[in-house]
Amino acid sequence: MSESIQERADRIIAVSPALAREIARRFNAEPSGLTKRQAEALAFLKGFQSEHGVAPTYSEAAEALGVSKTAAFNMIHRLEKRGHIQMLSHQCRSITLVDAA
Repeated sequence: MSESIQERADRIIAVSPALAREIARRFNAEPSGLTKRQAEALAFLKGFQSEHGVAPTYSEAAEALGVSKTAAFNMIHRLEKRGHIQMLSHQCRSITLVDAA
């Protein structure tokens, strides 16, 4: 008896919702929706680059968003993982906006 894809998905979701979210995140080609804080961070990045012509440092982002440098780092890297920005490794101020919205 062959199990359909929908039945398999329903079984995975029932057994492990966290696993189901991870699978959906990995195979979602489109950038997923943003949390309120991520949307604020993305808006800040856009505004800063528009005003200054360069990307902010983590310190500047942290100060503007009212978070620690570690939290700013994590927010920015989540935006990169979701496909909203691109960054060059080991480069200062290397954030490039991907979505034009």
